Amino acid sequence: MKLPATPSLPIGGEATGLGDWSLTIVHSRPAHLVIAISETTRWAFALAAAPLATLRERFAPALLQELVALGVPVDRARAAVDAPGPPHWAAGHERGVLTQLNACAADVLWASNDGLSLPSINRRLAGRLILKPQTGRPAEEVLKLLGGDASRLCEESRAKGRMWKETFEEMQAQTGAPLVRMQVARLLDSVRLEARHEAEVLLLRLPTMPDSSYVPGPSPRWVPHELVIDLEGIDAVSSVFAQALLDQAHAIGIARLQFVNANTEVAKLLEQLA
Repeated sequence: MKLPATPSLPIGGEATGLGDWSLTIVHSRPAHLVIAISETTRWAFALAAAPLATLRERFAPALLQELVALGVPVDRARAAVDAPGPPHWAAGHERGVLTQLNACAADVLWASNDGLSLPSINRRLAGRLILKPQTGRPAEEVLKLLGGDASRLCEESRAKGRMWKETFEEMQAQTGAPLVRMQVARLLDSVRLEARHEAEVLLLRLPTMPDSSYVPGPSPRWVPHELVIDLEGIDAVSSVFAQALLDQAHAIGIARLQFVNANTEVAKLLEQLA
């Protein structure tokens, strides 16, 4: 599979501050993806590779969607997409850009194969931190260039840190209890549960109990007789995540797994798996 040599439609250029774009194809499952990285900001996003014949036409709408999702005002995002002077694709591959592109491609390959959807993959890419040539978040650079609120990302990060501390303390208070309740939306900071690794991460949020039964991990974890999975605030659960959670909970010795506060669609899926 080869990328088209040059786009025929304007998709943003130096006038937007995003610069040229370097692209690569990731041979992921269930579908191949294209990763595009702004050579100016190092911000990356993914879109479906197939059909490659329409990639030029699909690139601009995909870029607009991801800029708006990032927090760029709609008018500024549209101006960035419609700016004159289309950039070259895969032009130059400056060493730092290529390093970042390869890192993003490896992350996307793993995430897609593990079950994450394209929107979730792009949220993951938006949160990336780079260390060279200087430490920073590419998403913040995009917001600064295109008029978004870059400080919002820092504020959200601090708020997540505070919430995680509170949730950790709540979990630790259940150490040694035969029944443990987990608020999934807070523990995983997500409203969609899709991938296998998310099930593993959730069980690593069990309270620490060095002197009792535990699962292997960075720290020993308390394994209760019954685990209540509170799905309040969760919009969707994939069969991949649900099956992985059931399998891993059984493997570490949890006798009973109970799901509560699931919406209708999620409850139906869980009943089918049970």
